[in-house]
Amino acid sequence: MRKSNLAFIAIFMSFVFLSCQKELSFGSSSFLGNFTATIDSTQWEATTIKEITRQGGTIVITGKSTNGNLIVLRVVDSGVHTYSFYNVTTTNVATYTDAVSGNSNIFSSNQWALAGNYGTLQISSIDTVNKIMSGTFSFRAFRQFDSAQHNITNGIFTNISYSTSNPPPSATDTFRVKVDGTPFTYSSLSGISTGAPLNQIGITALQGSVAPVVGLTLASDITNGAYTFEGLLGTVKGMYNPSTTLSLVADSGNVQILEHNTVTKRIRGNFDFKATPLTSDSPKVALTEGYFSIIYN
Repeated sequence: MRKSNLAFIAIFMSFVFLSCQKELSFGSSSFLGNFTATIDSTQWEATTIKEITRQGGTIVITGKSTNGNLIVLRVVDSGVHTYSFYNVTTTNVATYTDAVSGNSNIFSSNQWALAGNYGTLQISSIDTVNKIMSGTFSFRAFRQFDSAQHNITNGIFTNISYSTSNPPPSATDTFRVKVDGTPFTYSSLSGISTGAPLNQIGITALQGSVAPVVGLTLASDITNGAYTFEGLLGTVKGMYNPSTTLSLVADSGNVQILEHNTVTKRIRGNFDFKATPLTSDSPKVALTEGYFSIIYN
């Protein structure tokens, strides 16, 4: 049975962006610069996150408002340049997540059925000495799940700091798993709680700048015990992205929560799952002997 392209886009983006949010939370630069836009007719401003990563030939610009609504712009790095968001590519993509609605399915520029240009990002300046970036953007975002859409206009980001490397994993955090029998090594490990209304904990182990990546999504109120990976619509999800163009989702397997302390935000567990691409039924990859112990933010 062939899985939908919508599922591929939504879950691939969700894990990458959860990872980006955690990485961008380091340092005080989230409070510098301006990042605003108009969503339909409502003014939006990034307040809790407004940062940029520039690494691995990719620029990712992330802004998150106080209510959790999220804009992410991801493009292949061409420096100061005008980038276009076409519906047929996963390389240059603009996305919007309406956290207030409680629906975690992502709106994006590449879910439209008809071919065309659905937005632009103009990076107008990059200060490589102070590592700050400025520009403008606009895009039309569509969601195949329910055919809903949003029009994002008047996007402006000014003097937003950018980083060129992931933070090292914390000495107190641990993540290990084997992918088809080979130990997975990571350069960055993150845990983040999305809070209401999504109420999820995302755990992401990243090798390199964007991929490969192993991700787990758990309910924020999960307690000790055994749980089954439930696919895209469940509260327990597993993901393995061997590259930026291939995403595999857990279609079987289990996670055993050993500890979840909501005061210290420490969560530990064992896991294993088998995963297949979201757009086909093969190849199937086995992730075994998984273990995580992490403090999430």
